[in-house]
Amino acid sequence: MDNEQTAVRWLHRFFLSAKFARLNLMATIFQTKEWEDFKLQTGWQKSWRVFDILVLEKKIPLLGSMLYSPMISRDQSKLAMQKIFLDQIKKIATDEKALFYRMESVDETENDIDPTKSGYIKAFEEMQPEHTLLIDLTKSEEDILAQMKQKGRYNIKIAEKNEVKIDRGSVDDFYKLYETMAKRQKISYRKISYFQTLLDIGSAKEYVQVFNSKAADGSVLASAIIVFYKDTCTYLFGGSSDEQREKMGPYKLHWEIMLEAKRRGCKYYDMFGIAPSDDEKHPWAGVTRFKKQFGGNELTMLGSWDLVLAPMKYKLFKLAEKIRR
Repeated sequence: MDNEQTAVRWLHRFFLSAKFARLNLMATIFQTKEWEDFKLQTGWQKSWRVFDILVLEKKIPLLGSMLYSPMISRDQSKLAMQKIFLDQIKKIATDEKALFYRMESVDETENDIDPTKSGYIKAFEEMQPEHTLLIDLTKSEEDILAQMKQKGRYNIKIAEKNEVKIDRGSVDDFYKLYETMAKRQKISYRKISYFQTLLDIGSAKEYVQVFNSKAADGSVLASAIIVFYKDTCTYLFGGSSDEQREKMGPYKLHWEIMLEAKRRGCKYYDMFGIAPSDDEKHPWAGVTRFKKQFGGNELTMLGSWDLVLAPMKYKLFKLAEKIRR
């Protein structure tokens, strides 16, 4: 017991050290204090920092709760495999009557981390996209355009000929398009307060901003909520108008966001969520075809893995989720 307590104290000191700060450079926006505050204001009840990994809790009616660490980096993923980390998770789970702990990793599937060796099983659903598209912004503007598909380059030129302009927008600008698009596609959508909270918290450090593309008459053609964090610019949410589609507003929007990200020193533009390349029936197949016009490299992440702590209740929850969806 004394040895374990000594190890825990040493790890705490390590995670506050400069050495850990260098190792943890790839931590994502989803592990920041700002994201933690955002989630606690939009449906999650509690949070912890377990050796600097954010752990969130959401209540599950009649069954207990779930624990969740969103989008952890490679270094954090390695830590989440260690007994000393899992022991702390199990202690929280016991106190909170949690059914399971879900670890969500952005590490690539080709790498050497195997969650099954630490008792995890593949989650039955993903919280965030498991497949994404990264565009290399370290290239010149000419080279970024050259690696796009011909249709992508052509539609950017069409938008420029139609004098489509890009400017900063508001949550209201975004939500009008987002809500209309969701209704048009007959899919569920969030309330405007969710996005307003995200902007209120994330804009304090200029992490989160809204960008619009506008026609010459001032009407908004497309809108996007964008995250700038460390070396990555992420397209988090978007909406587009069904009117004046021939002006190609969404193409101009993403091209100008890429240029802005380059000016800020970002190395990557993350399209954040595409369908698996072999799944033409996936709900995101249509938007994936659009995103792929901009080129980039497909990335498959480890994604979500569950450490099951109450097997029978976990099975009930899994069944209930499948029925609900």
